[in-house]
Order: sequence, then structure tokens, then C-alpha cells
Amino acid sequence: MVTIDDVRKAVISALDKHFPDIDIYGEEILQGLEEPCFFVKMFPTASDREFNRRYKRSHSFDIHFFAKTNADRHEMNEQLYEHMEYIAMNGDLLRGKKMSGEIIDGVLHFYVDYEFHVMREKEKGIKMQTLEQEEYLKNG
Repeated sequence: MVTIDDVRKAVISALDKHFPDIDIYGEEILQGLEEPCFFVKMFPTASDREFNRRYKRSHSFDIHFFAKTNADRHEMNEQLYEHMEYIAMNGDLLRGKKMSGEIIDGVLHFYVDYEFHVMREKEKGIKMQTLEQEEYLKNG
């Protein structure tokens, strides 16, 4: 089963793969961070039951990019559209949807959603509690 942390790690791993020289923060923004750097913020997740044990999961992210100039922020926005469209997770590719970017107070906010299906495990246990059977022989 895929966990929320698996998706978060996949996003961080994709950033690290494409931008190995840029620091990535995944938990909290520390004071004194050095630009350029990323901060990966996860928005609320959602899980909707589709059929039986099949669920559709949605994970939304706001990838902050801290840089010294707007030119650097705009360039990174372009690169994130390319590099975050497909990310690897547990041997599969997840496709980014609803990608958008904006600069707020000197920080690039790049938004992306990842949706995928998961199957819950079958419940283990006894399928039938008891069975009573009666037999009769016919004399004939």
C-alpha cells in the first residue's frame, strides 16, 4: 500500500534528481536558509472509494522556491513544469496535474497534484462462521 510519506519522498527525490545542487527542506523552513533552496509543503490529501477495494488518492503540493531574483524564479517555474510532470514512486510513474506557479512575496509557489489508484488489502478472516448439514437416506 502506498503511504502519504511515499508520495512526499517521491516529490523530494524528483527535485533532488533534477536539482542536485539545491537544498531541499521537507519538514519546516529553517531560519538562515541559503538561497536558492526548495521547501516542499504538502496540502491536504484525499481518498475516494471507487469500487470495492479500489480507491483514488489525491496528493497536492506547494513547492516553494527561494531565490534572489525574479528571473531565477521564472526560470525555475519553467523547469518545474518539465521535471515535475512525471515522478517515480515505488517503480511506477505518477503524473502531475493542475500544475501552476506564482510568485508571492518574493517566493515561487509551484502547485502540483498527483492522483493514483490504490487497492486495499482483502480482509483476512473466516468467511463463514458455521455450517450445519443434514443428510437423509431414502429407503426405496
